[in-house]
Amino acid sequence: MRALDEQSGAGHEPYSTLAELLRQRAIPRGPVLVLTDDPRRSSADWPSEYTLARPGEATTLLARADFQAVAVSIGSAADPDDPGALLDMLGASLPADAVLAFIRPRRGGSGERQAAHSMLRRSGFDRIWVETRGRSLCATARRASSSGTRTCSIIVPVYNERETFPILMRALLAKRLDHLGLEREIIVVESNSTDGTRDLVAGFTGAADVTVLWQDRPRGKGHAVRRGLQAATGDIVLIQDADLEYDLEDYDALLQPLLLQDQVDFVLGSRHTGQARMRQFSDQPLLGDLLNAAHLCFATVINVLYGQSLKDPFTMFKVFRRDCLYGLELECDRFDFDHELLIKLLLKGYVPLEVPVSYCSRSFKQGKKIRMFRDPPTWLRADLRYRLRRLEPRFDEFPPNVSPTDPSRPGTLLALGNRASLGPREGTDTDGPHDDDEPKPRVREKIPHATALER
Repeated sequence: MRALDEQSGAGHEPYSTLAELLRQRAIPRGPVLVLTDDPRRSSADWPSEYTLARPGEATTLLARADFQAVAVSIGSAADPDDPGALLDMLGASLPADAVLAFIRPRRGGSGERQAAHSMLRRSGFDRIWVETRGRSLCATARRASSSGTRTCSIIVPVYNERETFPILMRALLAKRLDHLGLEREIIVVESNSTDGTRDLVAGFTGAADVTVLWQDRPRGKGHAVRRGLQAATGDIVLIQDADLEYDLEDYDALLQPLLLQDQVDFVLGSRHTGQARMRQFSDQPLLGDLLNAAHLCFATVINVLYGQSLKDPFTMFKVFRRDCLYGLELECDRFDFDHELLIKLLLKGYVPLEVPVSYCSRSFKQGKKIRMFRDPPTWLRADLRYRLRRLEPRFDEFPPNVSPTDPSRPGTLLALGNRASLGPREGTDTDGPHDDDEPKPRVREKIPHATALER
């Protein structure tokens, strides 16, 4: 790649950018097909392992040779408004896991990156990362492997929910998604409950479509969800709390936009449907009003900082294509994870669709686990920290002889779909409170970030 950098020239920004994009995705020196409409470039400008051609020559060249990567630079000489035909051809011609690096002039508009994500996905690519660099829109992706039936991974974090968990699980096991063309995968993450919930969870270990992940100490809802994401293998991910505040009958409304609308990758189940008092605690009315006011304040912070107009950005019902997580590193352990996940998906370019859902709130006396003086500062800290920090991709691209779980490799990466550690994990998940336990000394163990959709 150094040779490519040296020959890219300071005056040709697209080519140095393509070199960097290929390096990020750990592309070997060749064979790589470079497609450009720039008449100034010639084969002499590129290393010998690279084949330079115009976009119209791609079909012939791809039929003659197998390329591990294709780098595409579209400029003013071509029709930049419709690269979809070229991407469709590349998606149909490239072998599985081949890398695409793509750069074109920016058009502007808040939904430009979302449109690029959708265009690449429709063309048969996954593991997508889209970003803007100066006046250019840049994207990298890998050719998706052929898939059969689609699956929805339902992640259920559980801690001290003895009264509600069995009811939820019976409803989940009865809830079928066949009519939507989806298989079902239920991932329960039990965080060493102290009220007998752990024994109840053990009773579902042999149930169809159910995987149980055991934690030997509570570390927070966010940590439990991240463990579930690590094990998820479905095309779509849905997060489901065990407290029965949300209605499973809303699943169809939440999933259908992802199945029927090409431009939708991320859905939020909005509890705000016009009424200001979303939480109404009959036994603690003042606390309910305080939480409603806090919700409006924090929603305003999110909308102002990230240019959104969301009514309920912190809903538990977050439903998204699992590929949306590619390249992201998730690190929050408590309820600030709801903020982190939303923000990082927004920063990656996904525009959430809000769908109204039913909601029956429970009070603190009934088991609500948010701590009024501990959790809100962590939410605000997450909102500000991720606004001020550039979102950097963390790709999980390994040489053929390196395992994704090799402890000697650099970085902290999450291999989604790695099911080698789904049983009890003694002495591993051992840090921090899940809800209202007293704080314990923290030893930060980052669950590897959500990348590596390769299996």
